[in-house]
Formats: sequence, structure tokens, C-alpha cells
Amino acid sequence: MAAPPLWLWHMRRFVDILICIRRRVRRRYMKPNITNRIMLIYGGVLLVIITLTVLLSYLGTVRGLRDQLKETNYALLNQIIEKMDRSFAQIEKDLLQLTSELEFVYFMNDSYEGTAQKYANFYALNNKMSKFMSRNLQFSSIYVYSSVSGNILTQDSYIDIDQSNNQWIADYLDMNGYFKWLPTHSITNGYAKENVVTLIRSYPAISKPGFRTGLLAVNMKESELYQMIRDIYSEGYKGQTLVIDSEGNVVTHDDKSKLTSRLADKPYVQQVLAGPAEGSFEMTIEGDKQTVFYATSAYTGWKVVSIIPESQVYRPLTVMRNLLIGFASAMLAIGFVVLFIVSRRTIRPFDRLIGRLSGKYHAIPKPAGGGASYLEHVFDELFHDREVLERQVRESKPMIKWRIVMDMLTGHRAEYSAVHHQLEFAGVKLHPERIVVCAAEIGKEGGIASKDETLYTYALCNVAEEIVNAEYAGAAIDAGGGHAALLFSFPDGDSAQNLMRVTTLLEQIQDVMQRQVGVSVTVGVGSCCTELKKLPESYGEAQFALRYKMVTGPNTLILIDDLKPPSDQDYYRFMRSIDRICDELKQAEREQLKAMVDELYSEAVGVGLLPELIRQFSFELLMRLMQAVESLGIATEPIRVRNSNLYERIQQCDNWRQAEDLVQSFLGELIDELEAKRSQRGRNDTIELIREYIGECYGDSGLSLDRLAERFNLNPAYISRLFKIHAQTNFIDYLIETRINAAKQLLKDRSVRVNEISHKVGYTNSRSFMRSFKNYTGLTPTEYRERFPDS
Repeated sequence: MAAPPLWLWHMRRFVDILICIRRRVRRRYMKPNITNRIMLIYGGVLLVIITLTVLLSYLGTVRGLRDQLKETNYALLNQIIEKMDRSFAQIEKDLLQLTSELEFVYFMNDSYEGTAQKYANFYALNNKMSKFMSRNLQFSSIYVYSSVSGNILTQDSYIDIDQSNNQWIADYLDMNGYFKWLPTHSITNGYAKENVVTLIRSYPAISKPGFRTGLLAVNMKESELYQMIRDIYSEGYKGQTLVIDSEGNVVTHDDKSKLTSRLADKPYVQQVLAGPAEGSFEMTIEGDKQTVFYATSAYTGWKVVSIIPESQVYRPLTVMRNLLIGFASAMLAIGFVVLFIVSRRTIRPFDRLIGRLSGKYHAIPKPAGGGASYLEHVFDELFHDREVLERQVRESKPMIKWRIVMDMLTGHRAEYSAVHHQLEFAGVKLHPERIVVCAAEIGKEGGIASKDETLYTYALCNVAEEIVNAEYAGAAIDAGGGHAALLFSFPDGDSAQNLMRVTTLLEQIQDVMQRQVGVSVTVGVGSCCTELKKLPESYGEAQFALRYKMVTGPNTLILIDDLKPPSDQDYYRFMRSIDRICDELKQAEREQLKAMVDELYSEAVGVGLLPELIRQFSFELLMRLMQAVESLGIATEPIRVRNSNLYERIQQCDNWRQAEDLVQSFLGELIDELEAKRSQRGRNDTIELIREYIGECYGDSGLSLDRLAERFNLNPAYISRLFKIHAQTNFIDYLIETRINAAKQLLKDRSVRVNEISHKVGYTNSRSFMRSFKNYTGLTPTEYRERFPDS
């Protein structure tokens, strides 16, 4: 009968010691009072806990360590196989590349026009084989055998196979498959024998037996393969490693005397060959108990076997067992100290603690002494801290949600998998494949205090989340300054369908806010996102769309798709003309501005601009005009209030003249505001004199601020400041505008060349003139002359 395991003997010994200690304690301390009984109960429970803890820890640790040791050895074997297969595959790839040379075709088919070509081909082929060997130092030799000619070629010789020592190559001409790796065998390189591992490859590369014209063989030194395997293991490795083929032939072995031998009669080899592709078992080998690990290469079919002494394998288990025994002894000693020294002073505090936890606690006067009564206070603090922590977590959820959503909108969190659990904790559910981002703003028409602004935004976020989460999913956060970011997420539907859903939900939100809270909400809607990383782009589009509130008015929905004009070259040229009108607006020349707008609309109709583009151009022109006026420090809020719903009014225009009349009317109100502000500042005679002087001398190319300062005896900086205050522009822009307007008049005369006109209006370089003219008008001088011959 086999002896019990060593760990079981130690465990039995440990239990015997515990039983002996228990008997002595009972004889000495067992007295008929409840304190001793409680102490004995404590002692028994302590002993059982320590025993079970040590036993379960040992068993669990042993099982875990056994599994880890097996996985480690399997990993090493698989690492060897991976390294070996990768190297072998590269060898085969290099060999196939070599066989693609034309010289191989001639040699294999013995197809030459004459002896001269034959030997020339031999020389070229031999030269390429030598280069191949010099690039691959791990190879011992290479053989090329032609079954057509019966010749065999190496990097050193060219000979008939019947006269060669390598006649074994011809035996593999009809082998199954296109290649075969041979286990270690001995070959003669012309000087001495050496052990090699050989790759046999058919020629042509993909051919069946009976259709082949030759073979190629590459011999790799067995020592190279052995060193490849040994590099995987650390220096302290004491096991044996060998590689065998499917028939038990040795490929490589730590014991070099076993090379070229067959180990199929060995019991452990038989079990390896008969077993699955990967496994392990224990067996007595050569009188010692060993553990055998093995794994199979899918490429070559070889098995890599590692034989490790049991003492080497389970050394960590022995160390762990000793540590657990020492730990159990220490715990036992500490337990007895706690049991017999501290136990009597803990009974009453624990009694009070148990009464409090069970709901039947009755106050007992606090003892004057110490004891373990501090445990009561510790538990009280624990319960209190737990309540505080729960309250803090509950109160911090909105801030956590705000931080996560804001990081998503700014691009700091672009992977949904990284924020999924955090969103769930914050109570936010999203479908990352279909998200629409909106930017909302609370209406401030009547004036709202900052505190009320925050409350209204909070109400907007609550209303938005309640409405969207009733059917779909989404979130809303306060973006500051009366703004909010709204996320709408849908489980299905395409972009157009989801944008319709968003529009419907936003109209419900606006209605609730208007009726129940009494404030208007304007919303900019971005495009639909299919990835989380595109949220910043959609949010930017929503914010851009929200800027159009100054034209559309409050309590409106502005979709970015409605603001994107089609790609039309004429349209973009008209858009560039807006800058001219904005610059002219700063001069408050009413009739000239009216003529410019009328000219622009007439041109748009003349080139056949689509009605949708005319509406979009009108919309953009109104917005840019208001921005230009606001840049001068003039509030446009009263004008927007008087002209509410401009966007809808533009969209409802039936023809281009209605759109132009609407723009002209709004432009007139802006000019009235500019003139009112200018009249408040008063007329400045100096700036009027300077304007007259520029109108007379603009053709002088040397006209500058310094010239004006010298002419009027003023400081250049003071003149520049006068222009900004009274002309709402700087000196350079005013001079360019004056010259371009003069050039327009001169272009009416077709007899005057463009070069002459550039000199007359103060440009010494005609190219500079044409560039400035096109930037200002959107047309070259020639194009302007052809398009507006009588303007």
C-alpha cells in the first residue's frame, strides 16, 4: 500500500496538536460559570476557524499553483513551437523565392540549347545558391536534384546522383504533400559528417507525385535548432527538452548521444505519441519520478517534450505548505493570547453591541475603565461614515454625469466601452451608434438674473431628460450661461428618421418650457453621429446653428442641415460679396447700400441662382449685417424683437423680390441705428477735411497716414483713432475702398486699359490692383467691366 502524501501527514499532526491543547484547556479552565463557557466557546470557534482557514487556503493554493505551473510549462512549450514554426516557415518562404529564378527551370527540366548554355546556367545557379547560403548562416548546405537529368547540384559541387553520397534525396520524389521536414540525420558535407534537420520541397512548388521534375533540400544544423530552444529557458532550468517526430524519431535532444535515434519504445514517448496534441503526465523515468509536459506543432507535426523532476516542479508547493504551517502556528499563538487575556474585558461591550444591532439595546452606564468599549464607538463611526458616504455618492451623481458627458462632447472620451459603466452608474443610457447632439439656450428677452438663469437651465435639463427617456434614451447637462447640451439617442432608424424624431421631441420640450416654466428655448441641432468620437463635431455644429438665433428669433429650432448650402460657385461668390456690404454699412451710406443690395439680387437672378440658395443667402446676409453692427458697439436686440421670426419669413417668401424687400427693410433699421449713434458722437470737421483730401489725392501712390499727419499737422495715431471712431473703419480700408470705387467708375470707359486705371487710382503694380479689386468685389476688373458695362 502506498504511503500517504506528505501534506496529509502534516495536517493530521496539526489536528492532533489542536485536540491535545483543547483537552488541557478544558481540564484547567473549565469551571461552572458563564464566563469560562464563553471563553471555551470562543476558543473552540477560533480553533475551528484557524484549522479550516489553513486547510482551505492550502488546498486552494495548491490547486491554483498546480494550474499555474502547468500553464507556465505549456506556455514555454508553445513559445518554442511558435519560434520554431516561424523560423521554419521563413526558411520555406526563402526557398520558394529562390526556386522562382529562371535558372531553376532550365536545370530542373534539363532544357538547354547547348553545352555553353548549360554551364553558363550552372554557373549562374551556383552563384545564386552561394548568395542564398551566405544570407542564411543557419543553413549547413542546400541540394537541388533534377529527376529529369539525374543530376544533383550543391553550393560546392555538380554531380550525378548515382555518384553522390546523398542518394536519399530521390526517395522523397513521390512523397505525400508538397514539403516535408525530416528529423535529425547525418550527412557528409565533403569533409566530415554533421547532424542536420532537412526541409524537402517538391518542384514545381505545387505538384503531385508523377508530375514533379525535381526536389530541393535545405539542411539546417541541429545545433542551431537546439540553441533556438535553449534560448527560451532561463539559466536555472534543470529539466530535459527534446523534440520528436510523429514516429518517435529524435529531432533534437539535450543528450547528443540520442540524436538520429528512435525512442518509440520508451514508455513516456509512447504515451506522448498516443496522447492529445497537448498534455502532461507523471511517470517514473530512469528511477526518478518525473513530470512530462508536451505540445504539438501544427506546422511540422513534431512534438516538443519537456521532462522535469517532480522536486523541481513542486518546489513552490513545498514552500507554500511550510509558510501556511508557520502562519497557522502564529495565528494559534495570537488566538490564545486574545482568548485568555482580552476575552473577559470584551463580554459586556459586545453584549451591548449585539443588543443595539438587534434593536433591543438598553443603555448601560459607560464603564469608567477602558476595555473593549471603544469597539462600540468604532462601529458607531462606521455606520455614520457609511450613511455620509451614501449621501455623498447620491449627491455627486449629477456632477459625475456632467463631467462624463462634457468629456464626451469635448473629445476627451471617445470610446464607449471606456465610459459605459460610468454612464450606467450616473443613470445615463445611450445607443452609441445613433446620437444627435443639440445646443439649447434659455430665452433672455425680458432679462433674467444669473440665479434664475441657472434654475431655468436646470428645469430645461429635467424636462428634456424626462421627455426623451420616456421613449428613447438621452441626457442633458448645464453648459453654463443659460446654455444646455442635449443628447438624443435612438436604438434604430437612419439619420433622416432620427432627426425627425429629435425635432418632434424638441417641440414638446419647447412647449412644456413655455407653458409651465414661462421661458422660451432656442435649440441648434447638429448632425447624427454613428460613433462616440464624432460627438464634438456634432456639438460644434449645434453651437454654430444656435448662433442663427439672432435671425430666426427665440423659441425656434435651427438644424445644421438647413444651414448647409449646396456647393454652387455662384453662391459662394455672392457670399464673398457680403463683406463689401458689411464694410459699406459701417459708412452708413443708405443709397449706396440700397443700390449694392439691389445689384446683388439682380445679379443672382440673372445667373439663375436657385430659390433655395437665394433664401439661404438672405438669411446669411442678415446675420452678418447684425454682427457687423454689433462689432461697432450697437445693440441689435431691439431690432430683433421688432423683427421676430425672420428665418420663417424668409422661407415663406414666394419670389426673390419679397426676400430683397425684407432685407432692405431690415437694413434700413440698422442704418437708422448707426446714424443715431453717429449723431450722438457729433460731427468731426477734421475727419471730413481728411476725407475730402483723400477723395482728391487717392491717385497718389504715396498717400499714407504720415502724409496726412504732415498735411494736417496731426499725430498719425490720432488720425487713425479718428477714423475708427467716426468712420467705423481704419485708414487703409477706407483708402482701398475709395480707390476701388474710383476704379469702378473708370471701368465704364472701355477705351481705358486696366493697367492705366491701376495707375490712376494709386497702384504702382497692376497685379496688386487686380488682387485688391477681386478681393473687394469678387470679380477681376475685366469680369466686372463685362458684367456691369453701365453700372
